[in-house]
Formats: sequence, C-alpha cells, structure tokens
Amino acid sequence: MLFRWGLGCLAVGLAILGMPASLEGPVLVEIGPGHAVAAADAVGILPLAIGSALLCCVLWSRRFQLGIWVSSRPATGFGAVFISGLGLGLLLASSFSSFFWWWAIGAVLFASIVVAASMVAARV
Repeated sequence: MLFRWGLGCLAVGLAILGMPASLEGPVLVEIGPGHAVAAADAVGILPLAIGSALLCCVLWSRRFQLGIWVSSRPATGFGAVFISGLGLGLLLASSFSSFFWWWAIGAVLFASIVVAASMVAARV
C-alpha cells in the first residue's frame, strides 16, 4: 500500500516539476547558472518529498530481503551502487556548476536504480 502511494506521490511531484518554464511562475531562489527554484517547483517539492520518504520506508522495511537478493548477485549490487552514486553526483555537480545538461543524465541514472530496487523489493 505504501509502495503505491509513494509511487503516486512521486509521479505527481515529477509532473509538477516537469511543467514548462513559462508556467512555473516567479523565481524564488537562484541556485546557479540556469538553475532556480520557481513557485511551481516549491509546490512540486512537497509530493516529491513525501513520495520519496514513503518509498524509502518501503525499501528500508525490506532491506533484509534486498540484502539477500544482492548477496546472491554481488556484481549487480556493486554496479547498482556505482551507477546510483554517479547519477547523484552528476545531479549535484550540475546544480552548482556549468555542467548544465548533465543533470538529466544523472537523474536518469539515479532514477533507474531506484526503480530497479523498487521492482526487486516489490517482488521479494
């Protein structure tokens, strides 16, 4: 149940954050070159944070089953940790530097590992 609610909140938050820039409203906080938090982003952060928290709760409650799954496939586990770290690093680096479009690659890498872990947790 929490798993579905978490995914639903994530979908709503991503839909709000994916709005075109012309509909986002005024800029509230300037982060870096080409990056800012607009009014719509401030609204979209709430369901995104709630969905992330619910998904983390589900993954945390199934951590032992995930650990067994990863221990039977150590190369897959190492690859998942590496790819998620690379994705998160690209996301953070692009926010505060001139790596403007690298955030998209980082987001895809990080999200793909979260989705894969969620699928494994749902099956386990």
